[in-house]
Amino acid sequence: MKKFTIEYLRTNGLIAYEYVRGSTLYHLNLDNGLSDLDIGGVFIAPYDNVIGLRSLYPEQVSDEKNDTTFYELGRWIELLMKANPTALESLFVPKDCIIGEVHPAVQFVIDHRDCFLSKDCFNTFYGYATSQIAKCRGLNKKIVNPITERKGVLDFCYTNYKQGSAEFKNWLEHRGLKQEYCGLVNIPNMHDMYSVFYDWGNHIAHDGTNNELEKFYKKCKPDGKLENEKMIGYRGIVASQGDESNEVRLSSVEKGVEPICQLYYNKDGYVSHCRAYREYKEWEAKRNPVRYESNLEKNYDSKNVMHCMRLIRMAKELAQGKGFNVVRDQDRDYLLAIRDHQFEYDEVMAQLDIEKAEMEEAIKTTTLKETNNVEEVNQILIEARKIAYKK
Repeated sequence: MKKFTIEYLRTNGLIAYEYVRGSTLYHLNLDNGLSDLDIGGVFIAPYDNVIGLRSLYPEQVSDEKNDTTFYELGRWIELLMKANPTALESLFVPKDCIIGEVHPAVQFVIDHRDCFLSKDCFNTFYGYATSQIAKCRGLNKKIVNPITERKGVLDFCYTNYKQGSAEFKNWLEHRGLKQEYCGLVNIPNMHDMYSVFYDWGNHIAHDGTNNELEKFYKKCKPDGKLENEKMIGYRGIVASQGDESNEVRLSSVEKGVEPICQLYYNKDGYVSHCRAYREYKEWEAKRNPVRYESNLEKNYDSKNVMHCMRLIRMAKELAQGKGFNVVRDQDRDYLLAIRDHQFEYDEVMAQLDIEKAEMEEAIKTTTLKETNNVEEVNQILIEARKIAYKK
């Protein structure tokens, strides 16, 4: 099976349409390291692949960072039928952003671009814009509250203290105890609740004694003698460092032994923290360092907000019959002002809500057709394939 890469597409002349996309296409690019050059396009799979098994050629070919992405002709038209915003904008690219010649098969689709404009656009644009808002707010959290430390299971363990609770690590430390000498036993009918027992003998044998330990021992066992305690061998609360299990460890405990306290393990909180930490580290590794530094002071990703505003305005213009305006010369200064952090976070988010309401009002009176015609789109693909393979 051939491996379809961008180099393979170029070497074998399979690229049918290539254009500059993203901020450069919208005339919203900057020359300060904040703008990447993104390339989009369409390729045509060889005839034998198309009439053979579908699994023998990919729907999409991208580079590692997804800065350059090509869709196979059939997949491209499927995305157009679904009113995918990125696919739709490829039909309205000005000549100065087109690289090389446009294959006649692709040109045929572009000539019929109005067939892909329907009310379906508003659902995808609205969804895409909403996701951008969520992404912005999510990035706001990452910028304001960076997750610099991966916590462990023990950080999510608590015990009752007075009329509230205390972190179990602090509770142990205050009494001179150590988690590795603890033994946990499930408390029946109480989810994530455990009785805690202590291996006094092992503590004395390996770590000696201290005033806090002796004081707490007398409180737990008024009639006992610390030096007479035998070693038991409880398993501790968590395993050795480096173990990424999300469970606490249980131990076997003889009947009749009194626990030193009860413990609650917030397992859901720990799992949620691990997920947030992983997402943060992935974001940290992939983020544009120049763009990140520019966002620190204002605490939001201005590029996400700018593109969200652009999408909502494009949808509003389309609903009002003003066309599909990819190039944003008419409101470039305003959009770049957003990107330049000239607005506070709350201010720009409030304006987004206003723009979204105006878009929704415009959609109510639009003259666009309800939905794309599947038969019509299918015929466009058939004719494009005929042109591509000269059949």
